Amino acid sequence: MDVSIIIIHYKTLKLTTDCIRSIYAYTKGVSFEIIVVDNDSQDGAGEIITAEFQEIQWLNMGYNAGFSRANNTGIRAAKGRYYLLLNSDTELIDDIITRCVHRLDTQPDTAACGGIQLFSDRTPRPFYRSLAIFKRTLYVLPPGQFFKTVLEKLIPETYYDDPDQVDWIPAAFLLAKREAVAKAGLLDEDFFLYGEDVEWNCRLGRTGKLKVFEDCGYIHHEWGSNPRRKDVLITIINRFYPQIQLSNLVWVRKEFGIGRYLGLMLNYYLMIPIYFGWKIALNASKFRNPFGELEQQKDFARKVWLFSTYFWKIIRNKPYFYKLDPKSHV
Repeated sequence: MDVSIIIIHYKTLKLTTDCIRSIYAYTKGVSFEIIVVDNDSQDGAGEIITAEFQEIQWLNMGYNAGFSRANNTGIRAAKGRYYLLLNSDTELIDDIITRCVHRLDTQPDTAACGGIQLFSDRTPRPFYRSLAIFKRTLYVLPPGQFFKTVLEKLIPETYYDDPDQVDWIPAAFLLAKREAVAKAGLLDEDFFLYGEDVEWNCRLGRTGKLKVFEDCGYIHHEWGSNPRRKDVLITIINRFYPQIQLSNLVWVRKEFGIGRYLGLMLNYYLMIPIYFGWKIALNASKFRNPFGELEQQKDFARKVWLFSTYFWKIIRNKPYFYKLDPKSHV
């Protein structure tokens, strides 16, 4: 078996079905198996999908286990030389799997690879080859070029001689060698959702190169099993979706240690009075109620408090399932 394709299903019947159909339509040059892991969707998808694709393996988690635990279940059941983590809301448009397998077969120093994500209209999605930009977005700073310049100097971008090499591969389509996973370990099961792919990429990258091939594109439809994310208000102050940011904080602690984590939390604590003071002064300068229109500042403070409730768990770095109550996302 060349490739074990692992798809996590959570209430995405049509997307999952379309994804599987695209695999069979285009993947011709390698042998493969499809393992679908269901996170307790309770939508009858198992019976519907296995009736159409009788050869796939359908595994039930029995609860909403998130991304890491479900993928690990699929990996443990896999027989392939390669593991392909494939989002249920992706769609193949050509035989990208075969091309990626053939390239990794001839590149012993490469641990994993991926392709370029496309919108539904097949235009490229933005992709940052370096994790530097991602790391910078974790910090909340006052607007202005000065602070941006300082942060860029503190967290410079990574550059490689190999034009295909990157810091990380989006796990919507991540093809990893079995031996690389054996060395790096499975996905970290402390993560419920988000951040786990970046953390896993860091460990995979220590076993070999990570590459994204510009001529290997695939469609990644919007939002997938989490349509609520499209309703999140994005501002300079509030750009954090709570589950994403909690996972990011866990990743920072695991990858960079206590000092970096404490620095990030200190940044958030300091910005609370700065943002409140800035808005109050702005209101007063415009002869408005100084304490009016503080909803975004209050929301930021609430989120920081939410993250703070996990402070000691993250500091201790002991096994814990970081899954937020959906009500806390509002």
